[in-house]
Amino acid sequence: MMEQHRAYWIHGSAVPGPPYTSYWKSLGTILKSSRQGSVIEVVRLRDSGVTFEMPEVAEWYGLELSRIAVDECLAPSES
Repeated sequence: MMEQHRAYWIHGSAVPGPPYTSYWKSLGTILKSSRQGSVIEVVRLRDSGVTFEMPEVAEWYGLELSRIAVDECLAPSES
């Protein structure tokens, strides 16, 4: 799940737990496009203390972690 938020692209994904487990962890990623067309990964976010039974919820949580990080931690960027 990916969307644009402010001047960044944010992404949330579900990462399966270790083999023989049935839970998922979330991963949030913040990306930035440069004027030359390249894409840079700004930060990768993991919350290792939270697990989910449904991968869709883990994706959503990763996306929301990314959104919060953009809003609270990253300075406004020029487009």
